[in-house]
Amino acid sequence: MKKIATIVLSLYSLSYANIYENLSDFAYKKTSDKNVKVENAKIVHFYKNNKECLDLLIKSNQVQILKTYNSCKNLDKDSNFNDFLNHDFLTLYKNDGKVIQQITWDLKNAMQDIMIYYKLHYSFSQNKDDMSKNPNLDILNMDPKEGGTLLYKVNNQACVGIELLKHNSKMAMKVYGIENLDKKCKFFIESPDFKDISYTAKDFNWYYLE
Repeated sequence: MKKIATIVLSLYSLSYANIYENLSDFAYKKTSDKNVKVENAKIVHFYKNNKECLDLLIKSNQVQILKTYNSCKNLDKDSNFNDFLNHDFLTLYKNDGKVIQQITWDLKNAMQDIMIYYKLHYSFSQNKDDMSKNPNLDILNMDPKEGGTLLYKVNNQACVGIELLKHNSKMAMKVYGIENLDKKCKFFIESPDFKDISYTAKDFNWYYLE
């Protein structure tokens, strides 16, 4: 009986020998082949208030919750949260950031154009092209001395408001997001880049023109 058990164990080991060999080969080469397919994935440890919250496995087409901690208990059972991870979050994660960088650069240039015009004239123009040639800018309302509001467009839809008004007795500029149904606009105004331009932790970012 002992001999039979030994034979069975040996056959079992032999049947998996190629797995050991194939995995060892992969450990050497670290590339895909006919036996091993490598998928780019990343493990993310997320913290809430300096306490462990979630361990996420992010793959090319799926986000999985590997573990939840006490500070985020039962999130893995929340269907809405799982939908968020596998749609909005995954879409944002897979984006390379170039679209955001381009819009941010263009918006900053438009803001700079307006600032320079005011510093030169100490007034605003009711003709947008006098202040900036940026094709994404439109005037909503404008008083040469009191200021007003310009709209910055993304995908030809108003996405960012640029407000010109007195603040602390000085002419200043602030920018804010305008909600609409355009995904590119939403993607931009919810980005950290736009938040840095738009507001601080307590208030809007005020850009003084004088």
